Amino acid sequence: MRFYALLVFLYIAVDGLLTIGAFGYYQAKLEFDFDLVYNFVFCIDGYEFLRNPLDFAILFLIRVFFLTIAVTLVAIHKDEFVRDSFKVILGYAVFTYSYSLIKFLAFSENLETLKFAGVYMSLIWSIGSSVIFAVLWYFVLAANTLDYQQLLTVEVERTASQNSDSPRTVETNLEAENAEPTTPKQKILTTFQHIVRLLRYCSQQWRWFLPGFVFLIIYSTARVLMPNFMGVVIADIVGVKGIGALTRAVLIMSGLTMISTIFGGLRSGCFDYATALVSRQVRLELFNSLVQQEIGFFDQTKTGDLVSRLTADCATVSSTISNNLNTFLRNGVMLIGGVIFMFILSWRLAMVTFIAVPFIGLITKLYGAYYDRLSERMQNTIARANEVAEEVLSTMRTIRSFACEKREATRFNGLVNKTLDVSKKKAVAFMGYTWIKEFFDSVLLVGVLFYGGHLVMTGKMTVDELIRFLLYQMQMGENLYWLSYCVTNLMECVGASRKVFEYIHRKPTIQYEGKHRPEVNGCIEFNNVDFSYPSRPNNPVLKGLNLRISPGETVALVGPSGGGKTSVVSLIEHFYEPQRGQIMLDGIPVKDIAHVFYHQKIALVAQEPILYDGSVRYNILYGCDWATEDDMLEAAKTANVHDFVMEFEKGYDTNCGEKGVQMSGGQKQRISIARALVRNPAVLILDEATSALDAESEAIVQDAINRCAKERTVIIIAHRLSTIEKADRIAVIYKGSLIQTGSHSELMRDPEGLYYSLVHRQILSSKVGEAE
Repeated sequence: MRFYALLVFLYIAVDGLLTIGAFGYYQAKLEFDFDLVYNFVFCIDGYEFLRNPLDFAILFLIRVFFLTIAVTLVAIHKDEFVRDSFKVILGYAVFTYSYSLIKFLAFSENLETLKFAGVYMSLIWSIGSSVIFAVLWYFVLAANTLDYQQLLTVEVERTASQNSDSPRTVETNLEAENAEPTTPKQKILTTFQHIVRLLRYCSQQWRWFLPGFVFLIIYSTARVLMPNFMGVVIADIVGVKGIGALTRAVLIMSGLTMISTIFGGLRSGCFDYATALVSRQVRLELFNSLVQQEIGFFDQTKTGDLVSRLTADCATVSSTISNNLNTFLRNGVMLIGGVIFMFILSWRLAMVTFIAVPFIGLITKLYGAYYDRLSERMQNTIARANEVAEEVLSTMRTIRSFACEKREATRFNGLVNKTLDVSKKKAVAFMGYTWIKEFFDSVLLVGVLFYGGHLVMTGKMTVDELIRFLLYQMQMGENLYWLSYCVTNLMECVGASRKVFEYIHRKPTIQYEGKHRPEVNGCIEFNNVDFSYPSRPNNPVLKGLNLRISPGETVALVGPSGGGKTSVVSLIEHFYEPQRGQIMLDGIPVKDIAHVFYHQKIALVAQEPILYDGSVRYNILYGCDWATEDDMLEAAKTANVHDFVMEFEKGYDTNCGEKGVQMSGGQKQRISIARALVRNPAVLILDEATSALDAESEAIVQDAINRCAKERTVIIIAHRLSTIEKADRIAVIYKGSLIQTGSHSELMRDPEGLYYSLVHRQILSSKVGEAE
């Protein structure tokens, strides 16, 4: 703290010395005159705005006042006030800049005053000191508050560690042990870092952006020259300089117009195509990142949100950044060229113009930051509405069956209204920003006209030069409008891009980087496995599970619902990784086996089969590029698919519809079984695979499964006694633990066992059903 206070007081000393010391050089000779300092500070000859620099001393005293208050607040640990008041300090720095220019223009009324070195010293140091003042406040005083809080935290932790035996510490440690594990927080990027990241996408398409930029330079140069010759035309008309001079100026303007038209079109074409390339790249990177994420990510993230990011947000990011880059560069080049011409025509009038620019820039920055937050909220509300829309449209049968159409419409209407509320805030914010900007533009125009007229009447500027200057100022106003428009859109782009980049750069918690391609026999082992789903880390599903399935063995997993049977299948499929223990395939950890190879050897028939919008052939051969037509037909016949498919008009070319909606439940399940069998897997997993089949189809498919079981390891999850009683071994899983194992006859010898109870209840339910 003492170091920061010393640094502040050192700055005050240097600031005061240079501010007051410059007064001694307000003379033609480059010599310090103490009498001048005394005269100006105490106004011995009176105060005159056009010659007395006392205003710079007043600005210095204001800085001293602010810094004294800041050091006092930090000393008494009222740090948040210092941190929150930076916008006020930034506003003061902008005011100092503008007022310094006004004071310099006042001095320039007397040409002799411009020969004083002190005038330039005061101007340069006043502006420079305000910048140093803002930097010192932000990086030293405001940053010091964070350092103090961190030191306080470290001290508390150190004290707690020294008193680790206290009851309170023990209680805290227990709470920490029982707390939910937190995922590592992603680095929060600033707005500038987001913009840089967005621009990198544009830089990758430099082959189109570069010629577009060249065409833009030519276009902007032509546009910059046009106000100059337009002013010449007007001056020739007013001054009646002859038809020759007028014709020459008009021809030059026509040539410039033709050049700007041709190269403007070329520029637009290059930038538009580059925009399409950027859009494609962003969507591809996001989609590639999403499909690489672990299953737990999709358990916790809604599909509608992801689809919204992939469509609406990506479109906003790509089009906004590319189009606004085009607009920003075009108006930026024109602004720079216009400013050069304005200073050539009249440096005094140009300084008047730039007095208000920092105020507009500050307002734009504050508005942009607020607009960024609103844009992010807007994208989140849109994503939420898309989630509901996707959920409703994909489950219309359920909604219709419960007559909930109006209820869902009302729910969607509420979410759309939230989006409307954010849009209303954006509209109000933009309205306020427009008012302020238009006010400054009007004040600036009046100031330029007044001071320009003064310069013309005093002979410091000609009428022709004033006309051309006004035309350039009008062009500069248009350029500044579009630049601020670009900033606004860029903030919207940043808001939309936050989630997009979060998903693009998200690293999956499960890495599918295995290299092994072993000879698979089908031996599966669970060694002391503990497992909890990532969405419910404090609810253990499997507890110390030990299970070994021998090659070629058919094992049935049974137990009450929620006992962990499906979780066993999910771990075998490597959808998740256990918190403790290992899952082995033929003695090799599953995570060390090559991902594609592993899933060629292990096939799953899920409880709720999903078919894709494509033909029956496409769904059976999904992911099996190596399989032949004969392989498909053999698998289809084994799964009892061939007969009902051949009854369709288009046979295997019949479309299944979205999620298999064109097929019945039993047909979907049989196609799903055929999709698994066509791979000729070493391990076949059937998760309630025959639950949707009628008795006849179940018997046929069960025979097919029995034939397949002679050649491979089969894992069956089922509740029907007819499905599991012929298994080589039955594993009873209850509350995440293996409590019984053996054949059907062996387990039925234990009347106290859970398996006996389950079978007894099923038999009893069947008898009751027959009696009814």
